[in-house]
Amino acid sequence: MKQLILAACAAIMLTACQTTESGSTYAPDNKPTVVTSKSIPEAKAASKAIFTRPTLAFKVVSESSNQLLFSKVLPANVNDNNPLKDRTKGASVTVVELTFQPENGKTRVTGDNWMLLNPKGVNKDKFNLLATPDGQRLQNKLNELR
Repeated sequence: MKQLILAACAAIMLTACQTTESGSTYAPDNKPTVVTSKSIPEAKAASKAIFTRPTLAFKVVSESSNQLLFSKVLPANVNDNNPLKDRTKGASVTVVELTFQPENGKTRVTGDNWMLLNPKGVNKDKFNLLATPDGQRLQNKLNELR
């Protein structure tokens, strides 16, 4: 019975949809995006300021000319209400990836968001968060780059 309830919760979490201000629906292949008038270096600097502020507490773990990768270890109490806690081994890690592309004198910033349920194991068990409320939260953060 417990597994049935857990499976139902996971299914609901996976099928939850959020809409953006433009009305598009989140899906793993429809990533949160914003086009900003900032240059790529300006957009990257602004992104670092947004995602590393104390309320979000992400750390930059990788950076290239057109990509930023942020991560943070989630507190242990996150697993208390996590429908995927039976798959979780150790402290989960949330990862946000931002990709920067030039577009007609502007910069397109595309985000991706996932959780590593087994960050220290061979099988990281990557769970995409875009179809959850975290997808909308990522879009809201990207909107701050405008």
